[in-house]
Amino acid sequence: MRGFIPALLVLFIFAGQAAFGQASLTYLNVEGGYYKPSLGYWNNDSYLTGFDMKLGGGLYYGGGVGFRVYDSYFGRLSVGQFSTSDKSEPINLGGLTREEYLKIKIMPVSLDFLYEFQTLAKDKIFPYVGAGASINFIQRTYKRSANTGLDEEGSDTGRANSFYPLVGVSYNVTNYIDVGLEGRFPIGSYKQAFSTVTEDPNSFTVETVSITGPIVSLKANLRFEPRGHRRSASSRYRGNYKVGRRR
Repeated sequence: MRGFIPALLVLFIFAGQAAFGQASLTYLNVEGGYYKPSLGYWNNDSYLTGFDMKLGGGLYYGGGVGFRVYDSYFGRLSVGQFSTSDKSEPINLGGLTREEYLKIKIMPVSLDFLYEFQTLAKDKIFPYVGAGASINFIQRTYKRSANTGLDEEGSDTGRANSFYPLVGVSYNVTNYIDVGLEGRFPIGSYKQAFSTVTEDPNSFTVETVSITGPIVSLKANLRFEPRGHRRSASSRYRGNYKVGRRR
């Protein structure tokens, strides 16, 4: 959460600058839904499988800004946050009782491009499609405790890129408020380094952790332009010129 708020503020500042450029600031957006990244290494191949631990899907939330590029074409900048964790039951290994805890947090900062189709149901329903890309900031937090009192804990961070198609539909509650449903399928992974138990302190292995998986979310938009407004991004400048008849 500490990184989520500053990232959201950066997006708002960027959008404000865009509003004075060629793009026109159109709406503020919030969303909440469900994300289920694969995290295949942790769930299928890591030592944690011996502790019956599983990192599943969970709550995804975020917010951002949308801007009209031209007519029915839009851009969207957003930031989101997701986390998943699990803790093992105490397990006895050769007289040593151990417990494991692992938490993975993912914070995507995304840029999307959308195309909104013509209205349906008397200007109430607006389907759209698009594609996007994210820089995902990853944080791993872990803790290992034992009955010997020699506990181990820490955290590390990394980044991953992801790309996705998206499809959604919005419902026009009023000219300035939309609600809707959106689905997207990020595809990406990151590298995780692990030290190995050898005499060489610099010995380590690198594993690939997938963050591929679906996100389904409910959205709400607060619009700055009323519905039905189809001004192109450059039309605001047309009034600066007079057109006359040549004599």
